Amino acid sequence: MKMNEDDCMDIVFHCHAALAQDSPFPADFYLNKILTIAFGNLHPKNRPVVEDYIAEKKYLPDGPTIEIAK
Repeated sequence: MKMNEDDCMDIVFHCHAALAQDSPFPADFYLNKILTIAFGNLHPKNRPVVEDYIAEKKYLPDGPTIEIAK
């Protein structure tokens, strides 16, 4: 599914606003707006993939390998 140009422009604007020093809101405000736009453009079959990504905390880096000494 292609994202329409207006949504892409809104995402770009929100990114710039989040990075600007004189923005009236904190960066997470703009990040939530970006997420809403992007999530709204996902095909419904991809939404469970996102839910799994969050539930399984796949965004965390792999932890160190723990070896048990015998």
